[in-house]
Amino acid sequence: MIGDPTEMPRPQAKRTDYVGVLSDGETKGYWLLLLATPYHGRAIPFSFVDYSSKTINDEATSRNREHFAAFSQVKELLGERPLVLDREFSYLELLENLVAEGVNFVIRLKLGPNFFDGEGKPVVLRVAKGETRILNKIFYKGKVFVNVIGVWQKSFSEPMWITPALAPQVQV
Repeated sequence: MIGDPTEMPRPQAKRTDYVGVLSDGETKGYWLLLLATPYHGRAIPFSFVDYSSKTINDEATSRNREHFAAFSQVKELLGERPLVLDREFSYLELLENLVAEGVNFVIRLKLGPNFFDGEGKPVVLRVAKGETRILNKIFYKGKVFVNVIGVWQKSFSEPMWITPALAPQVQV
């Protein structure tokens, strides 16, 4: 299952009550979190959640709560299949929630000094070009254990770091 948040600009919607302001702080619009399943090279949508800065303020909610609600609605549907998410989902509250709920996930990471070993020492994420590095059971922001895998294919300009719920394994 794939989750993808998309900004939906609606500059002409001046009097529409669910339209807020997008991340640029100026354009009117809302966010659409679409959940889909891959099928023959395409993504077939099966659920979505929409929210905006206006609905978040009016309903005393948050982007994070909207994400949690969407993922909890499809938890049974997922079963053992992983939920695949991109960088905008690599935040502590979501990782804690997914781990607590027992949801299998794969999330591409935003990088930063966010990882620590069991003794609280910082873990530096480095991998050489053309190599793969696996780190099992390290702390994200000192709060939740995650597994991390870094892959730097020769055709990439930088490595890709992901955190899967299950222990990563290298296929030979």
